[in-house]
Amino acid sequence: SFGLNGVTDVAKIMSEYGKNSRPFIISLDGWAGTQRYASIWSGDQTGGVWEYIRFHIPTYLGSGLSGQPNITSDMDGIFGGKSNEINIRDFQWKTFTPMQLNMDGWGSNEKYPHALGEPVASINRNYLKLKSELSPYTYSIAREAVSGLPMIRAMFLEYPNAYTMGIATQYQFLYGPNFLVAPIYQATKSDAEGNDIRNGIYLPEGTWIDYFSGEKYAGNSILNNFDAPIWKLPVFVKNGAIIPMTNANNNVLEINKGLRIYEIYPFGKSSFTEYDDDGTTEQYKSGKGISGLITSAVDKKNTVTVTLHPVKGDFDGFMKEKATELRINVTEKPKKLAAKIGKNRVKFTEATSMTEFEKAENVYFYDASPNLNKFATKGSEFEKVVLIKNPQLLIKLGATDITQNPVMATIEGFRYEPADRQRISSGKLAAPVHAEVADKNTGAYTLMPTWTKVNHADFYEIEFNDMLYTTIKDTSLLFDGLTAQTSYSFRLRAVNKDGHSDWKVFEATTKSNPLEFAIQGISAETSVENQGGSGIGRLFDFDEGNMWHTKWGVNAVPFDMIIDLKSINQLDKFQYLPRTGRGNGILLKGAVYYSDNKENWTEAGAFEWAYNDDVKIFNFTGHPAARYVKIAITDGIGGFGSGRELYVFKVPGTESYLPGDINNDRLIDRNDLTSYTNYTGLRKGDADFEGYISKGDINKNDLIDAYDISVVATQLEGGTADNRKANKVAGKLQISTAKQNYNKDEIIEIKVKGLNLVAVNALSFALPYNPQDYEFVGAHTVGTKQMENLT
Repeated sequence: SFGLNGVTDVAKIMSEYGKNSRPFIISLDGWAGTQRYASIWSGDQTGGVWEYIRFHIPTYLGSGLSGQPNITSDMDGIFGGKSNEINIRDFQWKTFTPMQLNMDGWGSNEKYPHALGEPVASINRNYLKLKSELSPYTYSIAREAVSGLPMIRAMFLEYPNAYTMGIATQYQFLYGPNFLVAPIYQATKSDAEGNDIRNGIYLPEGTWIDYFSGEKYAGNSILNNFDAPIWKLPVFVKNGAIIPMTNANNNVLEINKGLRIYEIYPFGKSSFTEYDDDGTTEQYKSGKGISGLITSAVDKKNTVTVTLHPVKGDFDGFMKEKATELRINVTEKPKKLAAKIGKNRVKFTEATSMTEFEKAENVYFYDASPNLNKFATKGSEFEKVVLIKNPQLLIKLGATDITQNPVMATIEGFRYEPADRQRISSGKLAAPVHAEVADKNTGAYTLMPTWTKVNHADFYEIEFNDMLYTTIKDTSLLFDGLTAQTSYSFRLRAVNKDGHSDWKVFEATTKSNPLEFAIQGISAETSVENQGGSGIGRLFDFDEGNMWHTKWGVNAVPFDMIIDLKSINQLDKFQYLPRTGRGNGILLKGAVYYSDNKENWTEAGAFEWAYNDDVKIFNFTGHPAARYVKIAITDGIGGFGSGRELYVFKVPGTESYLPGDINNDRLIDRNDLTSYTNYTGLRKGDADFEGYISKGDINKNDLIDAYDISVVATQLEGGTADNRKANKVAGKLQISTAKQNYNKDEIIEIKVKGLNLVAVNALSFALPYNPQDYEFVGAHTVGTKQMENLT
């Protein structure tokens, strides 16, 4: 409760002493109730890698599902970096999130949007400007999230069905009711510039429009091979959407409060309620705010009527006199335009250029080819890139009191039918042949059908599990997230603008994967010598075709085998595969122990196995968590030890923890050493110890000390040789001063001397003092000059 009480107190202090100022707090941790006072961010992570984007998408979804709609994370990570592609893709998808936080002090480079030069700066600036333009939409859905759906919505919240209820849509989301965002989170077919495609984009029922091109896609389908050049994030807007916007800006002080903007995709009947308040105080809690209903309707004659109903409410600083700009998405110029402000009809002037439109009022302009690349760096190569979307009819109406007067626009001859860029070929289509899932394309959880190219086909479609996978441009498609040892049926057809071929039906069955939770990367040592070429590593290499054997001609029993799992795991069992043919060395009897530190062992039980080729299994009662497993062998055929493989399994579904992996990126690297450097000497009870750095306390002494740091440092840059078998750590530190009593302002020199040190690569100690009485001056190294000083 400490964190919750903390943000509660801070929120009250900020409001009380800030003259009712609205608190803005970002917290690393949260509990039920934190959402009332603080946003959260995901903590210290490593950028510059796809994993950073991949895991954050379901993380953001989970936050909203947990009742905390306000979430953010470091742009491109506080660690790592130096990847143009990752940096751009992170800025892109987070445009459609509440906040973007820059914290890069431990990274390989600054994470400012312009830090990596061109074209990164130009692309990032375009997306940041778009985020600023969408702020009225974001603010409105943020208000809804107080008591309704979160801003970032898992697909099943709006479209619950068998497909969305699982993990199939964990890498896409709805941003409010109108945007569907499918981030690029992995390299699928990426080229050197980062241009790629995105597969598996689920579009719910209805019609969805590519926000950056205007192309229309039918819902109840799964898009594949969707082009995503480095500048483009896959974003779809729901047909019928009404999107409140504002002028592009660098901060809210640049917003034109006398102008309201709405981008509209007319279809059927639709509506949106816009919300606003002063944005700086807590008066909204007492009802100080405004809401305005905007409706759009298309009749049978293709006449669009857009109505901005009078705004309800008020707040201090609210500007009632506002002009109105409508951006109507079309594919051809409408026939006629009319509008009313209150009861007065508007007399329109047609502008002949965007410049003329921006300077006038009661004016309209048909923009036949809007260029989205408006904010590229002047003089850059990217400034030359033209990014054209569908035409727009721009309408600007003069200022009026929006609390009193409705504003209505009527557009006759509305049409939105973009050219189908997917279906372009003609000709009769034959059903695909050689459709199958080859053995090499069959896994325990994946199937990849392949087929022969069909003449005249623009793309292919597959029906699978009652879902239609469409726009498949290749002659293969990977299906993942499947169930092992399960049969699946596929229906495949070719498509062009003339229609489609007959279905080709085929089936495939996934394989079993008995080693899904077997721990990989294990190393081991034995207390006896092993035969050359048949070392103990062969028992843990996941290759059942080779063998481990103790030294020939030398009795080995009894002996110990110590297994280093390289990570802390909740142990389920291990399987021992004896050599075939009932040969020497098959293990028969022994005991099993486990440990966190390779020194203090807990017995897990004994085993006694039959002398045969069968797989032997030892189960861990209670599923203890440990890094090390010791097998004390007391009997083996012929006095030897041998085996084809030994698999150690963790409890299904549990995570492995790598000691020293502070930022939890499944790597030991300099990012972890940086964390240790910043928190050296931190103790239990100190701020920041619990929850974050406490998991770096490897020796569990409630202190970040030399032992913990050594575990990480000795694994960097290829690691160091482990000489602990030859040399046991020994010695002590002697700490002394020249005298016992010192005068004010006198320097106290403390001498630290190592006595009889053996195999010591790191040392630490703490000197407690009151900083009000003493000032730390520095440390002068003598015998440790070649060591890193983390004081």
